[in-house]
Amino acid sequence: MLTKKLMLLSGVVAVLGGCGQTTSTDSNTSTANIAMGNTSAAASATPAVNRVRGVITAIGTDALTVQTYDGKSATVPLDPNTKFAWVVKSDLSTLKDGDFIGTATTGPDNALRAVELVIFPEAMRGTGEGHYPWDVPGAVAAAGGGMSGSSAMTNGTVDGQSAMTNGTVDGQSAMTNGTVAQQSGMTNGTVTGNAGKPGETKLSISYKGGKAQVVVPVGTPIVRFEPAERTVLAKGQKLFAIISPGSKGARSVAVGKDGLTPPM
Repeated sequence: MLTKKLMLLSGVVAVLGGCGQTTSTDSNTSTANIAMGNTSAAASATPAVNRVRGVITAIGTDALTVQTYDGKSATVPLDPNTKFAWVVKSDLSTLKDGDFIGTATTGPDNALRAVELVIFPEAMRGTGEGHYPWDVPGAVAAAGGGMSGSSAMTNGTVDGQSAMTNGTVDGQSAMTNGTVAQQSGMTNGTVTGNAGKPGETKLSISYKGGKAQVVVPVGTPIVRFEPAERTVLAKGQKLFAIISPGSKGARSVAVGKDGLTPPM
């Protein structure tokens, strides 16, 4: 039993490890570029990966057929090394200072607003740490957001949280809903605080070589990961899959539990 639990946990680690890749070619998007205004984002030398986001329409012996959020069809190959995980709903009440997170954001570096937030398991602390280009997050793509925009990923540790009060957040007065379809960014780090408009939360996220302040609007999708096996796959599930170039099977497949859309 202990061995099986460790194997499932390693699957979650593999799934989340894909969030540390700084460049990608998504079946729904072009290769990610540095988001406008995010001048600190920089691509690393890590190999590109293919990220697939959409709904499972068919399950075969060695592949999944997926309808991507832009209406196209994509194949996700499977092999014995493919890892699986559930994406489960969570909320900010479970977030603690010191947690390692990832968050897709919109806006320039001095006015980042979260599109989604992932709370990583402790086993994944430090993975993909930093601030770098990302493609269109599932939370945006599933809602019909533009598929050609650029985004960024920041992995780090939350070192502060503060509640937003009356007033505005410096540098964010020009933000509009339409911005999400144009650019988004991912910030992974450790939480240290929160503050912003009434009902919003502001997180201070530290990563090696830098720090980011991210406002989390009300209604932002917040998730965690749970270990899973291939047997959980079913038609109609929404997934986030990572395929490494030249591999026979996907590195990982994360599916939303209870109809959840993987927002990353």
